[in-house]
Amino acid sequence: MSDLIELQRNYILSFINEIQTEHNLKFLIIDDTVDALLDSLFADRSMLLRVVTAVDKIDSSKRKGQPSVEAIYMLEPTKFNINCIDADFSNRPAKYKRAHIRFLPGFKDHLVRFFDSKRYLPQYISTLAEIQCAFVPKESVFFQTMGIEQSLQVFYNRCCTDLIERSISKTVESLLNLCIITGEYPTVRYSEPSSEIHTISPSTLLAKKLAFEFQEAIDDYARKDESFPPPSPRPRAVLIITERSLDPFALFLHDFSYQAMAYDLVPEVDTRTDVYHYFAENEKGEKEEKAAKLSELEDPDWAELRHQHIMDATEYLNAKVNELIAKNPLLVDRANVKNTTDLLSVVAHLKDFDEDRRRITLHRTLIDQCLNVNEERRLAELSDFEQAMAGFGMDVEGHRYKGATEVLLENLMSKTANITDKIRFILVYALFRGGLIEDDFIKLLSFIGVSSGHSFYKHFMTLFVNFQSLGFKLVKEKPGDKPFKKEWHHETIVNDLTIYNTSRFINVVSNNLSKVITNQLLLSEQAFPYVKDKPIEVLEEDSMDDSSYSYSSTSLRNPRHKASWTRKNTQNRAPRQRFFYYSIGGLTHGEIRAAYLQSQLKNKDIFIGSDTILSPLDVMQSIERLSEPREQLNLRCDQKTNENAPSFLFDRAVAPPVAAQHLHKTSIQKTPANATPVMPAPPPQEKKRSKLSKFLRSK
Repeated sequence: MSDLIELQRNYILSFINEIQTEHNLKFLIIDDTVDALLDSLFADRSMLLRVVTAVDKIDSSKRKGQPSVEAIYMLEPTKFNINCIDADFSNRPAKYKRAHIRFLPGFKDHLVRFFDSKRYLPQYISTLAEIQCAFVPKESVFFQTMGIEQSLQVFYNRCCTDLIERSISKTVESLLNLCIITGEYPTVRYSEPSSEIHTISPSTLLAKKLAFEFQEAIDDYARKDESFPPPSPRPRAVLIITERSLDPFALFLHDFSYQAMAYDLVPEVDTRTDVYHYFAENEKGEKEEKAAKLSELEDPDWAELRHQHIMDATEYLNAKVNELIAKNPLLVDRANVKNTTDLLSVVAHLKDFDEDRRRITLHRTLIDQCLNVNEERRLAELSDFEQAMAGFGMDVEGHRYKGATEVLLENLMSKTANITDKIRFILVYALFRGGLIEDDFIKLLSFIGVSSGHSFYKHFMTLFVNFQSLGFKLVKEKPGDKPFKKEWHHETIVNDLTIYNTSRFINVVSNNLSKVITNQLLLSEQAFPYVKDKPIEVLEEDSMDDSSYSYSSTSLRNPRHKASWTRKNTQNRAPRQRFFYYSIGGLTHGEIRAAYLQSQLKNKDIFIGSDTILSPLDVMQSIERLSEPREQLNLRCDQKTNENAPSFLFDRAVAPPVAAQHLHKTSIQKTPANATPVMPAPPPQEKKRSKLSKFLRSK
């Protein structure tokens, strides 16, 4: 299976290796944006430090110059960063011998002109290029577009329409970079909303806009680079572009997979940094505060557990605990072990196995928190109502779900569910019904103790009304108004004892991927048109009988759907076809999970991306704010930024020369015979600068 983290990491290491410097000593200078990118690619920096001598932040006061060494600048193209680079070479001697500048995408005309206007920098440039890093691989198959904050506001708040064009442009760069790194020239399809939906919210047409702009960009790239796409035995990739309104149910249903529960229900999990804060018992029996990053790079158990149903994750972890105890049988009195808490205590006191103990304690603590919240709020029991509403009004046996309104009222009067759970119940009910009149919402709020005088009343009513920005008029004007029309693209599972009742809902991501992987014709061309005409291979499939194809979106737990990767014979097998899926306005953890499961089930490589990851609380807060004026959103792009380089960068102090043994150690690496020799810095002549100006403007 392709790993997006590995592909991006190898790309960065390869372009650094290609930069030839004297003695092969390279100082890498980065900013906060690149620092975050590197964190997503390297569990630690040891692999990176094999190809560079040191890594420093460009705005660090501790960064010292090294006039005999060449520096690689890997930065976001901003005026602040350009001024900082110029400051490095304003000293005499300059901080570094030469500069190899690698900008992230976005080095546009106005920045090129600003760069060209710098006094010192042009004299020291050795190489200058843009690199294909417009996205961050957050997981092995999930990528996030750089530089789009509060994406629901940007794309659906009418006060932010002027930000849409630049955000679409960033997304185009992200998808283009993905295709360049993977060597794919995909067939492009997009979600086409019904006329009623896009009349209510023009933003639902954004998937079409992005699809056509991306197609133009990749066609242009292919015309300019004759080597793209590289020859490959893989079948042609497929890219599906959608936007957030395509699946509103996925935003609010309680998801009982481990990762989704942790990010939804456990406040100690920081959804922005992915750090979990918890207390654990040490070998002395004392409680210590801990912090752990939930990352597949740093924690193989997290990678294995995160997409499992919470009950399966519990069984898996218990097996890990027993395995660990079995490795140290002489130190364990099994007679005292009666439950999982006892097991956890035993693990905490084991000698050695430090890393195993840490991970098991971490996940046992987090899983227990998820289970405790579920038990306290009776979420698994109450979620049967949600599953029926998202399941087109059908119960687990495929029969009509009776008394939906009465069950809703019972859920709203529950003493265990909290107020956020109850608002989610109201939302899925209103979506199922195609909208409710305002008086109905007022009555439903009264059942949870929120009357017109309550401090939350206005917030919740604004939330309901603002759904029209996503194309759903949840609040109908008159009782006689017809329910809003919507073509749903999700599915539900009935009469299947191999899945959990809480997991009957099949989100749109899973359903669409399952269809398009099985046979592109199964995905409605009316709802998901091609940007260009159908490719030849699809036209050939069109001549076949559609009834010969079958597909399934169901869970891998179903023994009747054995994944194709379980077959033993892998010799002479062609590389797996790739499928890209992108959603404007965010994805939930459950939707990202669907990409992993479909990849395993269908034996294909799937990369899924968006501009943010959404939790149910994030979504409710963001939708409520869709009617707020621009000045109250506190968008970073609206805030004034300091463009001037820090004064300490102009200090003339430099670090001592690199040690002789350091030079000898690195100089044993062979320099390619065809490498361009590094020339001394040219004098600051106006003629040289004008040539540079022409070069930069041509980029």
